[in-house]
Amino acid sequence: MDCNNNDLDKKNKGTEAQVYVPQDAQRIVLAFLPGRIVVKLRSVCKFWRDCIEEPSFVDSHLNNAYRFHQSIACFTSLDHGLVHMYTFDSATMNFRSVELVFSNRFQMSGPCNGLVCLYDIKDDAEVLNPTTRKHLRLPDSVLKSRSLYSEYFVGFVHSTKEYKVVSVRHCVRFLAFEICTVGALSWRTIRESAELLKATKAVIVNGSMYWLLLRKASSSLSREILMLNLTDETFTKIAIPDAVKKHDMELFEGEGKLLLLSNRYDRSSKNTVSDIWVVDLTHQEWIHLHTVAPRMPVGMNPFFQLKSKIFFGNQKRLVCVDLEDRTVSYIDMPSCETLISCGMFVESFAPAVTGLVSSTASSYGNSSGLNEPSSADPGQSFRNAESSSIGCDQSSGLTGWSSADFELSFKRAKRTTNMVWKILKHGGLSLG
Repeated sequence: MDCNNNDLDKKNKGTEAQVYVPQDAQRIVLAFLPGRIVVKLRSVCKFWRDCIEEPSFVDSHLNNAYRFHQSIACFTSLDHGLVHMYTFDSATMNFRSVELVFSNRFQMSGPCNGLVCLYDIKDDAEVLNPTTRKHLRLPDSVLKSRSLYSEYFVGFVHSTKEYKVVSVRHCVRFLAFEICTVGALSWRTIRESAELLKATKAVIVNGSMYWLLLRKASSSLSREILMLNLTDETFTKIAIPDAVKKHDMELFEGEGKLLLLSNRYDRSSKNTVSDIWVVDLTHQEWIHLHTVAPRMPVGMNPFFQLKSKIFFGNQKRLVCVDLEDRTVSYIDMPSCETLISCGMFVESFAPAVTGLVSSTASSYGNSSGLNEPSSADPGQSFRNAESSSIGCDQSSGLTGWSSADFELSFKRAKRTTNMVWKILKHGGLSLG
C-alpha cells in the first residue's frame, strides 16, 4: 500500500512540473486582481514585472478596477505633514483600510483613475499614485512668480489616454488657466480672464472641468457655468436653469454626470429645501431630479453622488445622505487630521509615462526598505514604516519627517482601523 502511495506521489510531482500557464493567461489573471496585490506580485518574476508596466496592461487593469474594485477614499493631512488615505467599501460603506501617503503637500485634487495631484503654498505640485507610491513632480510655470496662489486638478482624456493637470492661478487682477500634460516638461496658458469663480475647485466629469461663474464681485449668485474640454483645451459656457438663478448653488459629480445642488426657501413648508438637477449636455437642458426637505447639510460642500447616496464634507466630517431610505450618517475625522479630498478611488498603475520616481524614503537617498508599496491591509503601511525606524529622534529620510512622526501615524492608524458610520438622522428627509 505504501509503495502505491509513493508511486502516486511521484506521478503527481511529475504532473505538477509539467503544468504550464500561458503568458497571455497570466496577464489576464493579473489584470483582474486588486492593485495592492499586483504590486506585491511584481517581484515574483521578470515577466510579471514587465507586464505590469505595459500601457496595455495599465488600461485593462484600470477597466477591471472600475468594474470590481472601486472604493470611497478620504484623504486627510496631519499636523506634522503626513497624509492618510482612508478607504471604504463602495457597496456596504464599511471601513476597508488606512494607508500612509508619502507626500508632505497639504492640498490635494480629487482622485482620477487612482491618481491625485498634491500641491502646497509654495506652488510646488506633483502627481502621485498612492497604490504604486510613485510620483512625478510637475515643472515650474513662468507665471509662478506672478500668482498669489494656485490650485491644481488632474483629469483624463479618453481619446488620447493622456492625463492633464489644470492649474488655476490667482493673479492680482485676473485668473490664469494653464495645462500641463503629465510627462511633458512645460505648462501652456489657455485662458486669462477677469471673470470671478464662485468656487475655484473644479468639478471633473468625463474629460471636462466645470466652475460656477459669479454674476459680479459683490454677489454670491452665479450666472453661468464655465466648462473646459480637456481634449481640445477649449472653454464654453453653459446656462444654468432659470428656476435657480437667484438661489445659492453648488456643482458636483454623480456617476459620470454633472449635477447641480440649489437651496431655496419653500413658503409652504417654511423650510429651506434643496433641489438637485442634472444637465443634458447634448441638448443643453437641465432636468430636475429631486427636491429634498429639509435642505442638505449646512456648511458642507457636496463631493459626489454614488447611486442613491450623496457625500458632503468639511474639514472635520464626512456626511452621507441616502436619498432612498432618507438616512443621514456621518464619520468624524480623527483628531489633528483635516479632510483635504474625497472621491471614488481605484487602485491603478497609471500613468504609463516615464519619469516616475518612488515617493518613499529611497527616493530621498535612504535605503530604509520603504520603497516597496504596502498591502492595503489596515495598518500595514504604518507597520512597514515603523519597522524601518532607527530611533525616535532620527530622520526617516523623508523630507521633514522623523521616526517619531511615523510612530505617531502608526499609533493613530491602530486607533482608526474600524471607523464606523454614525446615524445623524433616520428617515428625517422627504423627497419631492
